[in-house]
Amino acid sequence: MPQNAPIRIGWDNADVSQVSVSGVLRGVVGTVVTLLAGVAIAATGIAFVAANFPGGVRDLRAYQAAPRCPAAPSGPAECRWTEEFTVSGVHLTYKRGDSNRVVLTGADGEKWATRYPTRGPVVDGLDEGDHVTGTVWRGRLTEIAADGESQRTFDAPADLRARSLVLGLITVPGGLLMAAACVWRLARRASAPTPGMVAALGLSIALIFAGLVAPVLTAGSGKESFWPVAAVWLPIAAVMTAVARGYVLRKRTGRADAEPDAAAPVS
Repeated sequence: MPQNAPIRIGWDNADVSQVSVSGVLRGVVGTVVTLLAGVAIAATGIAFVAANFPGGVRDLRAYQAAPRCPAAPSGPAECRWTEEFTVSGVHLTYKRGDSNRVVLTGADGEKWATRYPTRGPVVDGLDEGDHVTGTVWRGRLTEIAADGESQRTFDAPADLRARSLVLGLITVPGGLLMAAACVWRLARRASAPTPGMVAALGLSIALIFAGLVAPVLTAGSGKESFWPVAAVWLPIAAVMTAVARGYVLRKRTGRADAEPDAAAPVS
């Protein structure tokens, strides 16, 4: 090989920079790996729903029914205890993967690092030195209140039925379609990938991304619910399905136009 020649790393004899949906389906290894990924994605969602949906509101109902503690508990307790905290640090963010954080200091000097899914209605108005009323349940600081408003922390119990269904929406449709597209391809590996195979695999990836975007678009309410997420996801999925269908029709039309007319006379 000449010196300074570009090094090509093959994926079915293709440069890595040229890897695409159709490129993945051209190779058996790539198809099998993608098949396993689709199965794993779908199985994760199904397992989470099965594990959390039946008893998904047990902790939430226990929290809502918990009485007020008659005295400060010495450890984690089933009753709810409220006390005043001083804000000793505030971190607000809009970045994905990062959380709004507030460090609270109790009267005994103990610091509590709390995280919040949204900035409001309480956290965005806090500064160091402010005072808030915090609620402690089972040894966790579950919510804070100030100026007549309250806001739950990430440690507050949630409706895991809604959370599990949202995760299922993100993972199961896309994962199953991904696996189905790869099985379809492996069953017909003697020929080149068809536009339908490519469209199905591309749509599966798009559905997973749509599932990731939908909860972000509905996160402003601060309340976990499956139906708002589904209401955002379904139109996006419908548009993506139409785009995939249009891709298949264009490819088939272009292929038909490229084929010579069998009835035309040979000159």
